[in-house]
Amino acid sequence: QANLNAMTGGASAKPASSPSASRLAAVRAIEKPQTGDPGDDEYSYGFRLWDAKFYPEARQQLKMFVEKYPRHSRTSFGRNLLGRAFLDDGQPTEAAKWFLENYQTDKRGARAPDSLLFLAESMKKLKDDKRACIALAEFSETYAAEAAGRLKSDYNDTRRGLSCPS
Repeated sequence: QANLNAMTGGASAKPASSPSASRLAAVRAIEKPQTGDPGDDEYSYGFRLWDAKFYPEARQQLKMFVEKYPRHSRTSFGRNLLGRAFLDDGQPTEAAKWFLENYQTDKRGARAPDSLLFLAESMKKLKDDKRACIALAEFSETYAAEAAGRLKSDYNDTRRGLSCPS
């Protein structure tokens, strides 16, 4: 655990530039759900933005969601996806912070296991194999069922190319 706490250092994300008119129109074209569960609607809209590869907009939306709805059933999903929005946009340092926060805030959260794997992937992209291996070891110990089941291929893919102790 102490080693996982050391994984959040690094430079901050670059400030965003103003979006083009065509980008604004494309973002506005993404429908925000209206299901009667405002928290789920906010998360789902962030997911739709991420899925459309509008990463800065997705980050803004998901950050607002996790701040406004810290106890919602989708909050673990939101923090994890916020990390993904950084990772998928080539910002593994910022991504690692969200993955670590998601894991540490709620180890029983729906996406806590996924966040540990993405934390390892972020560390791997940063060429920090030691911390990647620490995250993978924590994952396999804490989430043995997921490591052997739902996330087995992701776990194996993330381990590939690393020289982690067995």
